[in-house]
Order: sequence, then C-alpha cells, then structure tokens
Amino acid sequence: MNIVKKLFIFIIILSAVSCGLPDVTGITLELNQPYITKVIPGQNKLVVEFEAQNNEPSFSGYNIYFGDSTNPREYRLYNQQKALPTMTELRSENVKKYSFTIEVGSYYSTNSSTVDTLKEADLPNGIPIYVWVSSYQITPQLESYYYYDNFVKMGTPRPETLNKAINPNDNLNIDGRDLATLINNNGTLYFRNAANGSMMVMAGSSLDDIVVPPENGYGNIDLEVKANRLYLVKITDGNNSYYGKIYVRSISGTSAVVDYCRQTAANILSY
Repeated sequence: MNIVKKLFIFIIILSAVSCGLPDVTGITLELNQPYITKVIPGQNKLVVEFEAQNNEPSFSGYNIYFGDSTNPREYRLYNQQKALPTMTELRSENVKKYSFTIEVGSYYSTNSSTVDTLKEADLPNGIPIYVWVSSYQITPQLESYYYYDNFVKMGTPRPETLNKAINPNDNLNIDGRDLATLINNNGTLYFRNAANGSMMVMAGSSLDDIVVPPENGYGNIDLEVKANRLYLVKITDGNNSYYGKIYVRSISGTSAVVDYCRQTAANILSY
C-alpha cells in the first residue's frame, strides 16, 4: 500500500472518531401519540385515563389539554410547579397506563402566558368538554402531532351525591329530578322508577365503571336492590332523554348506602 493511500485511510478514520456520536437533542423525532381510553365525569371535573409509550431520547412527559369541540386545546394544563409537562414521566419501552384529574384548582393557561387556576365556571356541569393528551419533550421543545379523530375524547361533568344513607320511601333526587325511590316489599328492598323513568342493573364496583350510558335496554319494573350493583337510569322528557346512575355500596336491614349522579344536559351520552 503506498503512502498516499495510507494517509487517505488515516484521515477518514480520524474524521469518524473526531465526529463522535450524534447529538440526540438536535434530532427531530415524532413522539408517540398517547391514546385516551376513558374520560370519567365527576362534579365539575373529569378524570382522563390514557395509555402511552415513549422512549425517545429527550422525552419529558405528557401535556393535558381541553376545550370545546372546535378548540380542544384552548386550556393547557400545568403541573404543581406551574411548569410543563403537565405530567413528568421517564422514558419507557413499555406501554403504560396513566390517569389525570382535571378539576377546580388545577393550573392552566390559554393563549396568554399567564398561568391561572381553574374555577367551576371553567368546568360547568352539563357542558361537554373535549380532551387531548400529547407527548412532550423539553429540549428541544417538541410535542406529538395534533390529531382530532380517534385521539380527542369527550366527557361531560355532572352533579353527584356520594355515600348517602337512604331508607324506604326516600327519593334519590339530584339537581331537581328524581332518579328512583327506595321501597320495602316484605323486607326486600327495591328501586322503583321515577316518573317517565326506566332502569337496568349490572354488577359494578363504583359509579365510574360505566361512563357512556346505553341508549336502549331499560325496563319499567321495580329492581331488587343489591350491594355492588350499578343501576342505570333513563328518564324521558318529550324528545329528550336524561341519564343517571346509582351505585349501591352496602345494605343493612331496610336501609342502603348509595352513590348517585345525573347528567343535567339532555341527550348527552356521558355521565
């Protein structure tokens, strides 16, 4: 091998070594988009459950947004230090499940740089709210691409009553409308439908098990009250349907302890 060829090979090797590894913070990547699996309404709040997997070099966490149907990113939520991401998270090769509660007192900003706290007026009962979750990295600042279809989910806050003891002839009333009446028939407790109401029952562990009400399948008969059961209610008012649900925590003699809620807006399939 002549001297010129040896010198050429040495220069190539030296250049490769001196360049070193690439600076990963300077590489633009498309972050994996989280997928919302469930939006659980509460009283002036929403709980967002989602799945995600991000192992990008500068991945920092997840941002939570909400707004109306035309602008689901109107409100951007901040963490307790009033900074981003909303939820700090480490890189992972595995799909993980996450939960975040959007509630009164959470930090947020809109188009301005001012960080404020959410009030009840920002999370009104009966008004649909649309949620989007993004993956986020701080350096360089980057978010996963915004997609509406399949990634923006709706939930509607609603009033609720929790852990209430009820006795025979008590009406389960919330926000001015009865859901059902507890009755005692020879020592056995039943829920009787309210006016224009119908019900169905299924096993459950809380009000949160079902958050999208079925449109059909309800009946008009009294239903026996059992612990760890979820009673779904549909009340018809003209062309409008109002949905509610009752969860029976426990039964003692002729009394029961229940949670219940009702969607205040007509024809909203979220409660």
